[in-house]
Amino acid sequence: MILLFSILQWILVIIFFGIFVLLLIWMWSGIRAKVPFIPVSNNILGDIYKALEIKDGSTVYDLGCGEGRVLFYCSKLSPKAKYIGIENSLFPLLLARFRGWWHTKTTGTKIEIINQNFFERDLSDATHVFTYLYPNVMDDLITKFDRELKPGTKLVSVSFKFTQKQPKLAIDLNRGKYKLARHIYVYEF
Repeated sequence: MILLFSILQWILVIIFFGIFVLLLIWMWSGIRAKVPFIPVSNNILGDIYKALEIKDGSTVYDLGCGEGRVLFYCSKLSPKAKYIGIENSLFPLLLARFRGWWHTKTTGTKIEIINQNFFERDLSDATHVFTYLYPNVMDDLITKFDRELKPGTKLVSVSFKFTQKQPKLAIDLNRGKYKLARHIYVYEF
C-alpha cells in the first residue's frame, strides 16, 4: 500500500512538472511572437472553407496557423490541395506538428507546418492564403502580398481587414456582439 502511494505521488509530480513546462513554453511563445495565440472558433470553419473555394491542386497557406485548425479542416474536405502552415510561436507549433503527425497517420494527407516568420517566407506559389492577424500586421503584409502573390490569388481574413485595400467580399457571420470572428473578408490579388 505504501509502495502504491509512493508511485502515485511520483506520477502526480511528473504530471505537475509536465504541465508546468507546457505553461512555460506557452508563455514564452506569446512573448516571442508578440501576438497572442487565439484559435478561430470551430463554428466558423465551414464558412472559412467556403470562402476559400479550394480546388484540387491549390496551394493553401495559413499565416500564423496556430495549432493548424483551419488547415486540417480544409484538408479533410479537399485532400488533393497542398497545405502549408507557418507558425513561429513554440506552443501552437508543437500542437500543430502533433496534429499533423496524427492527421497524416489517420488520413494519409500531409500538411506541412513550418517554424518560420511568415514575413520571411516566399508566398509566390500560393493560390490561397488564410489569415487571422491584427490589422497592423495585415497592413504590414500588403506590400509583400502585392509583390509575391500572383494575380488571382485569393486571401481570406477573419475579423481583420486591410486599411488600404477593399475586400472583394465581406461576409457577416451573424455572431453575437461580444464574440470573436464576426466577419470574413475575401480579397483577390
